[in-house]
Amino acid sequence: MVQPPSSVEEQPKVRRAHVIAAWAICTLLGGLLLALPDDGPRMFSFSDAHGPGLLDTVGAVLALAGSALAWWWIWRDRRRLAATPLWWQVTAPIAGGLGLGLVLASVFGDFPLWWAVGAVLVTLVQVGLFVAVSGVGAHRPTRVRVTGYVTRGANDALELLVFEYPSTPGTHLPGGGVERGELLNDAMIRETFEETGVTGPLAVLSVVGVQSGRFADTRRPYLNVYFHLRADDERDQWPHTVIGDPGVWDTGLVVTCRFIPVAKARELLRDTGNTQHAFLDLLTVPAANPLS
Repeated sequence: MVQPPSSVEEQPKVRRAHVIAAWAICTLLGGLLLALPDDGPRMFSFSDAHGPGLLDTVGAVLALAGSALAWWWIWRDRRRLAATPLWWQVTAPIAGGLGLGLVLASVFGDFPLWWAVGAVLVTLVQVGLFVAVSGVGAHRPTRVRVTGYVTRGANDALELLVFEYPSTPGTHLPGGGVERGELLNDAMIRETFEETGVTGPLAVLSVVGVQSGRFADTRRPYLNVYFHLRADDERDQWPHTVIGDPGVWDTGLVVTCRFIPVAKARELLRDTGNTQHAFLDLLTVPAANPLS
């Protein structure tokens, strides 16, 4: 997957800070309304002795909305929970289930104050899970990426393969993350085929440069290896549907792929940002003995 136009890393549609802020507002307001005395008429009844008034109903709706938002975000990033300690993976569902049970017991039984204990337990579990999926305080291994200068022709006729998204300005090179156990050469070829659909054989000629830094959104360190590849595709321009994992932001988008002169590509890539043009001047005539 190529880096999104606005940053080096894919830009989430909903930012973590927005979700946490909405969850905190709903939880605090809901808890405050539930804690206030509600002497008004019941909105509905669970039994002869139990039923919420207007304040309790609004508070419960807000608290449930905040909780639903939290659980949606946690489920969205659930793969990160695998890196948490085993004791937390065991304790979190037990504490969350106990808290929910206390809340339900206070609603349907004679436990008038236990809802607060249950709500605190559920809230603490949600906070802990937020921290877990956010990676706060956790070791962040370096993300290894590859980016490709895919060329055809030689000398003054050297052309570079680039692509553009349908509704986002900018020119991009094929590239993305290296999968566990995957060779860098293989990752580069895979990403090129997935993002551009180039036809014919691809030859990895050389490594032309390496970048290091941190992703703009998560601050996770990355290492980006730039390759020079040779292609034999005779098409000048074509549409392609990006192949990728479900849920990745550009999977399924139809992009426009084309070969353009290197000089023109340098200007377009520089204007797009992400320093994709950094190693263009190091490209050489295709080697007689490519790496793959």
